[in-house]
Amino acid sequence: MTEPTTAYLFVHFIGDEKTPTDEQLYFALSRDSVHWHDLRPAGKPALEWLGGEKGTRDPHIVRDPKGGFHIVATDLSIHYRGGWGPHDGATTNGSTGLVIWDSPDLVHWSEPRLVDVASKIPGAGMAWAPEAMWDPDKEQWIVFWATKTNEDAPAGSDAAALNNELGDRTNMYYATSKDLVEFSDPVKWIDRKNCVIDSTMFRDADGWWYRASKDSEITIEKTRNPYAPAYEVLRVDDPQQWSYVGSLTSILGNGRYSWHYLEGPEMFQYNDADVRTINGRKMRFGLMCDQFAEAKGYLPFRTADFGSSDPSDWAVADDIDFGELKKRHGAIIPITEAEYNAVEAAFAL
Repeated sequence: MTEPTTAYLFVHFIGDEKTPTDEQLYFALSRDSVHWHDLRPAGKPALEWLGGEKGTRDPHIVRDPKGGFHIVATDLSIHYRGGWGPHDGATTNGSTGLVIWDSPDLVHWSEPRLVDVASKIPGAGMAWAPEAMWDPDKEQWIVFWATKTNEDAPAGSDAAALNNELGDRTNMYYATSKDLVEFSDPVKWIDRKNCVIDSTMFRDADGWWYRASKDSEITIEKTRNPYAPAYEVLRVDDPQQWSYVGSLTSILGNGRYSWHYLEGPEMFQYNDADVRTINGRKMRFGLMCDQFAEAKGYLPFRTADFGSSDPSDWAVADDIDFGELKKRHGAIIPITEAEYNAVEAAFAL
């Protein structure tokens, strides 16, 4: 792509699981990353998934380096399961597949397909909050998600490496793919004492990978090897392992930025024209978190460096107007002016 990116597309779901269309996909646009324009009202999603669990959540949109775009999302409808509760079954008998759409241009989208990624994990009861990241070194996609394992494979069996080892049974797994159609077997990626879920990842121009996850905090790590398995967060000197950078609480000193209040972290990069200078630092990157506990939608942050634990490199982006719809666990990508105009023309109501 030679045309510069000057705008943004936000793909997300909405609401409080009160209606079937709350758990479908909506689009919003922005030319400056601050003022967002919802393309459709609640009840009129841009994309729908009516197979599987009849709902889709936690979408992640990516630009394919070979051309086009993809969305990966959770196959789940809490509405159709009767709401959250002790007997909803979402983590014990839920979908082990991901919903995937493809598009050449952000306007024309394929029929969604359900791709099974987690059924080989012993006792898998779900595959939630997926993301897909392109690895230019190995020329393949890394697709990662959260699965709760409700039982263990026998010791010594081929599947034993996928078993839970520490504390909570919800862990992060990944699979690789050349085309987002055929996938490798799953690999256990993060296993911690606390529930770990909702990981997001970003690769910078120097080949460092950064990751934010919801565990005991919104925890940030870095590595040069995104495939490295991780257990409890550690500061390590080995660039081939995941090393702890900090948490939003430890960096910014606010307990309301912990996992008790926030989930669904999402990393992205600002277009050059939208980079703010704060505390003398150029804030080139964004990190959003869903304020699920207070049902407030997204809380955005800016940072000069995902690998920094210096509070001066971080700031709350309290000037952002996300529009009328409450945006929940989605993703932002930079787009061109032509792509902005095409999406608006195709989807605005």
